[in-house]
Amino acid sequence: MVALAQWAMGSRNRATLVAALLLAIPILFWLGAAIIALVILRQGFREAFPVALWASLPAIGWVAAGDPTPLVMVIGTSLLAVILRSSVRLELAVMAVLVPGIFLYWLFPALMPELLPKVIEATRQSVSAALAEQPVFLAELLPYVDAVVVGGLAAIHSVMMVLCLILARHWQARLYNPGGFAAEFRMLRLPSAYALPALLLVFSAGELQPELAGMVPILTVPLVLAGIAMVHGVVHLTVASPGWLLPVYVGLFVFGPYMYTLLIFVAALDSILNIRARLKDTAGTDD
Repeated sequence: MVALAQWAMGSRNRATLVAALLLAIPILFWLGAAIIALVILRQGFREAFPVALWASLPAIGWVAAGDPTPLVMVIGTSLLAVILRSSVRLELAVMAVLVPGIFLYWLFPALMPELLPKVIEATRQSVSAALAEQPVFLAELLPYVDAVVVGGLAAIHSVMMVLCLILARHWQARLYNPGGFAAEFRMLRLPSAYALPALLLVFSAGELQPELAGMVPILTVPLVLAGIAMVHGVVHLTVASPGWLLPVYVGLFVFGPYMYTLLIFVAALDSILNIRARLKDTAGTDD
Protein backbone atom coordinates (compact mmCIF):
# COMPACT_ATOMS: atom_id res chain seq x y z
CA MET A 1 0.00 0.00 0.00
CA VAL A 2 2.95 2.31 0.55
CA ALA A 3 3.88 1.89 -3.10
CA LEU A 4 0.34 2.85 -4.10
CA ALA A 5 0.47 5.94 -1.89
CA GLN A 6 3.86 6.88 -3.32
CA TRP A 7 2.58 6.59 -6.89
CA ALA A 8 -0.55 8.61 -6.03
CA MET A 9 1.55 11.41 -4.54
CA GLY A 10 3.39 11.82 -7.83
CA SER A 11 0.84 14.38 -9.02
CA ARG A 12 -2.55 15.85 -8.23
CA ASN A 13 -4.16 13.93 -11.09
CA ARG A 14 -2.75 10.63 -9.84
CA ALA A 15 -3.98 11.27 -6.31
CA THR A 16 -7.44 12.16 -7.61
CA LEU A 17 -7.61 9.10 -9.83
CA VAL A 18 -6.46 6.66 -7.13
CA ALA A 19 -8.74 8.10 -4.45
CA ALA A 20 -11.73 8.14 -6.79
CA LEU A 21 -11.20 4.53 -7.89
CA LEU A 22 -10.86 3.35 -4.30
CA LEU A 23 -13.94 5.28 -3.17
CA ALA A 24 -15.89 3.65 -5.99
CA ILE A 25 -15.16 0.17 -4.60
CA PRO A 26 -17.30 -0.62 -1.52
CA ILE A 27 -14.69 -2.57 0.46
CA LEU A 28 -11.81 -0.17 -0.37
CA PHE A 29 -13.41 3.23 0.28
CA TRP A 30 -11.35 3.64 3.47
CA LEU A 31 -8.17 3.59 1.40
CA GLY A 32 -9.56 6.39 -0.74
CA ALA A 33 -10.23 8.49 2.36
CA ALA A 34 -6.69 7.79 3.57
CA ILE A 35 -5.20 8.91 0.24
CA ILE A 36 -7.08 12.22 0.48
CA ALA A 37 -5.90 12.63 4.09
CA LEU A 38 -2.31 11.99 2.96
CA VAL A 39 -2.56 14.78 0.38
CA ILE A 40 -3.90 17.12 3.08
CA LEU A 41 -1.12 16.19 5.52
CA ARG A 42 1.56 16.67 2.89
CA GLN A 43 0.30 19.67 0.92
CA GLY A 44 -2.34 21.38 3.06
CA PHE A 45 -6.08 21.66 2.59
CA ARG A 46 -5.91 24.41 -0.05
CA GLU A 47 -3.87 22.24 -2.40
CA ALA A 48 -5.79 19.09 -1.49
CA PHE A 49 -9.28 20.55 -1.93
CA PRO A 50 -9.53 19.86 -5.71
CA VAL A 51 -8.37 16.30 -5.10
CA ALA A 52 -10.95 15.78 -2.37
CA LEU A 53 -13.70 17.41 -4.42
CA TRP A 54 -13.30 15.40 -7.60
CA ALA A 55 -12.34 12.15 -5.90
CA SER A 56 -15.52 12.32 -3.79
CA LEU A 57 -17.82 12.03 -6.81
CA PRO A 58 -18.07 8.21 -6.49
CA ALA A 59 -18.78 8.64 -2.76
CA ILE A 60 -21.61 11.03 -3.61
CA GLY A 61 -22.90 8.38 -5.97
CA TRP A 62 -22.95 5.89 -3.10
CA VAL A 63 -25.03 8.35 -1.07
CA ALA A 64 -27.57 8.40 -3.89
CA ALA A 65 -27.54 4.59 -3.79
CA GLY A 66 -28.30 4.64 -0.06
CA ASP A 67 -24.83 4.18 1.45
CA PRO A 68 -23.39 7.38 2.98
CA THR A 69 -20.36 5.68 4.56
CA PRO A 70 -17.71 6.48 1.88
CA LEU A 71 -18.61 10.18 1.84
CA VAL A 72 -18.75 10.25 5.64
CA MET A 73 -15.25 8.76 5.74
CA VAL A 74 -13.89 11.35 3.33
CA ILE A 75 -15.37 14.30 5.21
CA GLY A 76 -14.49 13.04 8.68
CA THR A 77 -10.96 11.87 7.86
CA SER A 78 -10.24 15.10 5.96
CA LEU A 79 -11.31 17.13 9.01
CA LEU A 80 -8.97 15.14 11.25
CA ALA A 81 -6.12 15.53 8.74
CA VAL A 82 -6.59 19.32 8.66
CA ILE A 83 -6.45 19.42 12.46
CA LEU A 84 -3.36 17.20 12.60
CA ARG A 85 -1.52 19.25 9.98
CA SER A 86 -2.33 22.57 11.65
CA SER A 87 -1.67 21.47 15.24
CA VAL A 88 0.99 18.77 14.70
CA ARG A 89 -0.54 17.05 17.74
CA LEU A 90 -1.93 13.58 17.25
CA GLU A 91 -3.93 13.63 20.49
CA LEU A 92 -5.88 16.69 19.34
CA ALA A 93 -6.74 15.04 16.03
CA VAL A 94 -7.84 11.87 17.83
CA MET A 95 -10.05 13.80 20.28
CA ALA A 96 -11.45 15.85 17.39
CA VAL A 97 -13.17 12.72 16.07
CA LEU A 98 -15.92 13.57 18.56
CA VAL A 99 -17.11 16.33 16.22
CA PRO A 100 -17.96 14.17 13.17
CA GLY A 101 -18.95 11.31 15.49
CA ILE A 102 -21.59 13.34 17.32
CA PHE A 103 -22.81 14.89 14.07
CA LEU A 104 -23.28 11.38 12.70
CA TYR A 105 -25.14 10.34 15.84
CA TRP A 106 -27.80 12.96 15.16
CA LEU A 107 -27.75 12.61 11.36
CA PHE A 108 -27.91 8.81 11.03
CA PRO A 109 -31.74 8.64 11.21
CA ALA A 110 -31.87 10.94 8.18
CA LEU A 111 -28.91 9.34 6.39
CA MET A 112 -30.16 5.77 6.84
CA PRO A 113 -33.97 6.04 6.97
CA GLU A 114 -34.57 2.49 5.72
CA LEU A 115 -31.67 0.47 7.14
CA LEU A 116 -31.41 1.97 10.63
CA PRO A 117 -34.95 1.06 11.81
CA LYS A 118 -34.33 -2.55 10.71
CA VAL A 119 -31.06 -2.70 12.67
CA ILE A 120 -32.74 -1.23 15.75
CA GLU A 121 -35.68 -3.63 15.53
CA ALA A 122 -33.37 -6.63 15.14
CA THR A 123 -31.36 -5.47 18.15
CA ARG A 124 -34.52 -4.99 20.20
CA GLN A 125 -35.63 -8.53 19.39
CA SER A 126 -32.23 -9.97 20.31
CA VAL A 127 -32.14 -8.09 23.61
CA SER A 128 -35.71 -9.09 24.42
CA ALA A 129 -34.96 -12.76 23.73
CA ALA A 130 -31.75 -12.69 25.78
CA LEU A 131 -33.42 -11.04 28.79
CA ALA A 132 -36.80 -12.75 28.59
CA GLU A 133 -36.32 -14.15 32.10
CA GLN A 134 -35.37 -10.75 33.55
CA PRO A 135 -38.39 -8.57 32.74
CA VAL A 136 -37.50 -5.80 35.19
CA PHE A 137 -34.01 -5.33 33.76
CA LEU A 138 -35.40 -5.61 30.23
CA ALA A 139 -37.90 -2.83 30.89
CA GLU A 140 -35.07 -0.60 32.14
CA LEU A 141 -32.81 -1.41 29.20
CA LEU A 142 -35.18 -1.19 26.24
CA PRO A 143 -35.49 2.64 26.27
CA TYR A 144 -31.73 2.83 25.71
CA VAL A 145 -31.53 0.37 22.82
CA ASP A 146 -32.36 2.80 20.01
CA ALA A 147 -29.87 5.44 21.15
CA VAL A 148 -27.10 2.94 21.90
CA VAL A 149 -27.46 1.30 18.47
CA VAL A 150 -27.13 4.68 16.75
CA GLY A 151 -24.26 5.66 19.06
CA GLY A 152 -22.51 2.36 18.40
CA LEU A 153 -22.73 2.90 14.65
CA ALA A 154 -21.40 6.44 15.05
CA ALA A 155 -18.55 5.09 17.21
CA ILE A 156 -17.65 2.48 14.59
CA HIS A 157 -17.52 5.18 11.92
CA SER A 158 -15.40 7.32 14.26
CA VAL A 159 -12.94 4.47 14.74
CA MET A 160 -12.70 4.08 10.97
CA MET A 161 -11.98 7.81 10.55
CA VAL A 162 -9.15 7.69 13.08
CA LEU A 163 -7.72 4.54 11.49
CA CYS A 164 -7.80 6.21 8.05
CA LEU A 165 -5.96 9.20 9.53
CA ILE A 166 -3.39 6.93 11.19
CA LEU A 167 -2.84 5.08 7.91
CA ALA A 168 -2.31 8.39 6.09
CA ARG A 169 0.12 9.58 8.76
CA HIS A 170 1.94 6.24 8.53
CA TRP A 171 2.28 6.66 4.78
CA GLN A 172 3.53 10.22 5.23
CA ALA A 173 6.19 9.06 7.65
CA ARG A 174 7.28 6.12 5.47
CA LEU A 175 7.58 8.33 2.39
CA TYR A 176 9.01 11.52 3.86
CA ASN A 177 10.12 10.88 7.46
CA PRO A 178 10.95 7.20 8.06
CA GLY A 179 10.27 6.11 11.63
CA GLY A 180 8.58 9.36 12.60
CA PHE A 181 5.08 8.03 13.06
CA ALA A 182 6.05 5.06 15.24
CA ALA A 183 7.52 7.37 17.90
CA GLU A 184 4.59 9.77 17.57
CA PHE A 185 1.99 7.03 18.07
CA ARG A 186 3.82 5.44 21.00
CA MET A 187 3.67 8.77 22.85
CA LEU A 188 -0.06 9.37 22.22
CA ARG A 189 -1.60 10.34 25.58
CA LEU A 190 -4.86 12.12 26.29
CA PRO A 191 -5.06 15.01 28.77
CA SER A 192 -6.77 14.15 32.03
CA ALA A 193 -9.22 16.99 31.34
CA TYR A 194 -10.67 14.74 28.63
CA ALA A 195 -10.01 11.26 29.99
CA LEU A 196 -11.51 11.65 33.46
CA PRO A 197 -14.86 13.24 32.43
CA ALA A 198 -15.17 10.67 29.64
CA LEU A 199 -14.55 7.85 32.11
CA LEU A 200 -17.11 9.34 34.50
CA LEU A 201 -19.69 9.42 31.72
CA VAL A 202 -18.96 5.78 30.88
CA PHE A 203 -19.65 4.85 34.51
CA SER A 204 -22.82 6.94 34.72
CA ALA A 205 -24.26 6.18 31.27
CA GLY A 206 -27.16 4.26 32.82
CA GLU A 207 -28.19 7.36 34.76
CA LEU A 208 -28.30 9.62 31.70
CA GLN A 209 -31.19 10.26 29.39
CA PRO A 210 -31.19 7.74 26.52
CA GLU A 211 -30.31 10.41 23.94
CA LEU A 212 -27.22 11.42 25.93
CA ALA A 213 -26.27 7.86 26.85
CA GLY A 214 -26.15 7.02 23.15
CA MET A 215 -23.21 9.41 22.67
CA VAL A 216 -21.05 7.70 25.30
CA PRO A 217 -19.63 5.07 22.87
CA ILE A 218 -18.28 7.92 20.74
CA LEU A 219 -16.46 9.39 23.75
CA THR A 220 -14.62 6.10 24.29
CA VAL A 221 -12.98 6.03 20.85
CA PRO A 222 -10.05 8.36 21.72
CA LEU A 223 -9.57 6.51 25.01
CA VAL A 224 -9.24 3.12 23.32
CA LEU A 225 -6.73 4.49 20.79
CA ALA A 226 -4.73 6.06 23.60
CA GLY A 227 -4.82 2.76 25.51
CA ILE A 228 -3.42 0.89 22.52
CA ALA A 229 -0.73 3.57 22.09
CA MET A 230 0.21 3.24 25.76
CA VAL A 231 0.71 -0.51 25.36
CA HIS A 232 2.90 0.10 22.30
CA GLY A 233 4.90 2.68 24.26
CA VAL A 234 5.45 0.39 27.25
CA VAL A 235 6.56 -2.49 25.03
CA HIS A 236 9.05 -0.17 23.30
CA LEU A 237 10.41 1.40 26.49
CA THR A 238 10.88 -1.95 28.21
CA VAL A 239 12.58 -3.36 25.10
CA ALA A 240 10.09 -6.22 25.19
CA SER A 241 9.33 -8.42 22.22
CA PRO A 242 6.73 -6.97 19.82
CA GLY A 243 4.98 -10.31 20.26
CA TRP A 244 3.52 -8.91 23.49
CA LEU A 245 1.29 -6.71 21.34
CA LEU A 246 -0.39 -9.73 19.76
CA PRO A 247 -2.56 -10.63 22.79
CA VAL A 248 -3.94 -7.09 22.84
CA TYR A 249 -5.15 -7.21 19.24
CA VAL A 250 -6.33 -10.80 19.51
CA GLY A 251 -8.19 -9.85 22.69
CA LEU A 252 -9.95 -7.01 20.87
CA PHE A 253 -11.38 -9.51 18.39
CA VAL A 254 -12.04 -12.41 20.76
CA PHE A 255 -13.00 -10.59 23.96
CA GLY A 256 -14.13 -7.34 22.34
CA PRO A 257 -16.17 -5.58 25.06
CA TYR A 258 -13.88 -6.72 27.89
CA MET A 259 -10.65 -5.68 26.18
CA TYR A 260 -12.27 -2.46 24.99
CA THR A 261 -13.21 -1.60 28.58
CA LEU A 262 -9.73 -2.52 29.84
CA LEU A 263 -8.10 -0.19 27.30
CA ILE A 264 -10.39 2.64 28.42
CA PHE A 265 -9.18 2.20 32.01
CA VAL A 266 -5.55 1.93 30.87
CA ALA A 267 -5.82 5.20 28.91
CA ALA A 268 -7.50 7.02 31.82
CA LEU A 269 -4.86 5.75 34.26
CA ASP A 270 -2.08 6.84 31.90
CA SER A 271 -3.63 10.30 31.62
CA ILE A 272 -3.28 10.67 35.38
CA LEU A 273 0.05 8.93 36.03
CA ASN A 274 1.89 9.36 32.69
CA ILE A 275 3.17 5.80 32.88
CA ARG A 276 5.60 6.09 29.98
CA ALA A 277 7.33 9.12 31.53
CA ARG A 278 7.73 7.18 34.78
CA LEU A 279 9.22 4.25 32.90
CA LYS A 280 11.70 6.61 31.22
CA ASP A 281 12.68 8.05 34.60
CA THR A 282 13.16 4.55 36.01
CA ALA A 283 15.30 3.54 33.04
CA GLY A 284 17.39 6.68 33.44
CA THR A 285 17.91 5.98 37.15
CA ASP A 286 18.95 2.40 36.45
CA ASP A 287 21.55 3.62 34.00
